[in-house]
Amino acid sequence: MLRFHGALGLALLTLTACAAAPPAAGGRTDPLEPRAEPEPTTEPFRVLSPKERVPSFRVRSTGDRVFDSSAWVGSQPFVLVFLATWCRVCEMKLPMVTDALAEHPDLPVLVVSLDDAETWDALPRFLARHRLGQPVIRGSAFPRFALSYDPLQTVPVIAVVGKNGYLVDYQVGYSPSHALRLAAALEIARRMPADAPPFLDTPDAEPPGL
Repeated sequence: MLRFHGALGLALLTLTACAAAPPAAGGRTDPLEPRAEPEPTTEPFRVLSPKERVPSFRVRSTGDRVFDSSAWVGSQPFVLVFLATWCRVCEMKLPMVTDALAEHPDLPVLVVSLDDAETWDALPRFLARHRLGQPVIRGSAFPRFALSYDPLQTVPVIAVVGKNGYLVDYQVGYSPSHALRLAAALEIARRMPADAPPFLDTPDAEPPGL
């Protein structure tokens, strides 16, 4: 079981995941393609740390909706789901993710696709098959955001952020144990007060006072 007390980078490398390919250059224009925006230069690149508030972001989805983390971080739990249509591990992981998210229909979720121009057209069918109707962010359009939350550019990656703006859980790859852990993390994120300290234990170990 992944514990936040240890080295997060080592934990990431020991879990099964699909490595993302570099985005294809000069891809054709697609009606699903979101408009890229200049990303803030004040947020340094770093590995996501459970001891610090998660990095800020302002991204635009394929539906031309803008999502600004300032509306969530510190007051609202949310989930980021990194995936790709070509990722075989995602086929195992996503059913448990959609089942867990179905228990919390009001929880904000952003899906981040690491597909490039060659596989982007397959994304709508892929999302429909996995019952993912959430807003979709194209990772290549917002690389600073994508690298802040997925520094190794692997999929699947699930980040559960509590109301306090800190990680509750961070999952890379697939393990059968992830299902119960994700369900526990979502419940903790929902119940955690906005002024709670960082949660540094395993999500299936309920923190005192909740």
